[in-house]
Amino acid sequence: MTQVSRVTAVDAVVGGCPIPAGAGVSVITGSANHDAARYDRPDEFDIDRPQQNHISFGTGQHQCLGMHLARLELRVGLETILARLPNLRLDPDGPPPVIEGLAFRGPTSLPVLFDPS
Repeated sequence: MTQVSRVTAVDAVVGGCPIPAGAGVSVITGSANHDAARYDRPDEFDIDRPQQNHISFGTGQHQCLGMHLARLELRVGLETILARLPNLRLDPDGPPPVIEGLAFRGPTSLPVLFDPS
């Protein structure tokens, strides 16, 4: 499980829980981007969800230096998959994707269909 440890700089209240300045806190990064007040239906896989800012690569001085390479690798991989599997789409008869995980969240399976070339 991936977590980020921090020390609070000021008194804070998170989810109704008071956290004094100087307290150690652990953030479980798998819960990032999972706030129902910010993201509509965060437990559902929605490939058409509107793009929104997220904290997957951290922020500020803790920004991930490898994020640009990771995004490039993802783009190249997805472009290759889409080029090799024409009309790739979710299988309407398949079970809905189940999102699981703490540090790294994702579907356990993703039933898809494509047109043979």
